[in-house]
Amino acid sequence: MAINDVQLHLLIAAVRRLRKTAGDRRLEVLAFGYPDLLLSKKRLEELVGIDLARNLPERADAAKIRAWYGMAHEEPIYDSLALFDRLGMNVTIADVVALQGMERIVDLNDPLPDDLRRRFDFVIDPGTCEHCFNVGMAFRNVCEAVRLGGFLVHMAPLTLVNHGFWNFSPTVYPDYFEANGFSLLHMAGYAYKPDSSLEVFTVKPFENFTPPMKGLIYVVAERIGEQDPIWPIQRKYQTLLSPAAKGSPK
Repeated sequence: MAINDVQLHLLIAAVRRLRKTAGDRRLEVLAFGYPDLLLSKKRLEELVGIDLARNLPERADAAKIRAWYGMAHEEPIYDSLALFDRLGMNVTIADVVALQGMERIVDLNDPLPDDLRRRFDFVIDPGTCEHCFNVGMAFRNVCEAVRLGGFLVHMAPLTLVNHGFWNFSPTVYPDYFEANGFSLLHMAGYAYKPDSSLEVFTVKPFENFTPPMKGLIYVVAERIGEQDPIWPIQRKYQTLLSPAAKGSPK
């Protein structure tokens, strides 16, 4: 799964926020899918600094990665795990298959293994949940891996036809997070332009709106509560299903 400049920007901002309380200890990170780092050398230097980006190793399979993502340019494909190591992160990769050989085999359609629950400072979902048919369980699992005080950095399609099984409506995030001990820190929409760059647009979580095609949702959330997970009720139906409303005439 890809890590582009928007996702890396959000991750770096969350790291800086967590460092205020975590100090210099190494952070535990879980990524769902191997995070292919897809951004230019210049942009990488802007986000992490020239010193951290200096002499970062490139992947031996760069040509294969470019072909997979349809990349026409010849920018380096850097080793994301080497970058995360420089950022003081211990990274666990979870996937349904071992594409790189070091992945922990996890099927998000099924309940998350107990040893992964509430363990990680950062959980990165760079676009995995939409490919899982049991999407509610997949989203719960991603959130359940985040420890108290930890962060979820998540991306999902909004209007990408046949990219995965599902597109996510924005109401998913405040409705799920409010019911499950998370604070929604950031949510924005980005749409692919003809040159494959991304253009930001406003996301409206509680009203109908017409988003652009090829749109994505980027989210950052912090776990602030420890309650057991529940399935949320969509906000527009919560009042109808309240105890008072159940006894009222229709």
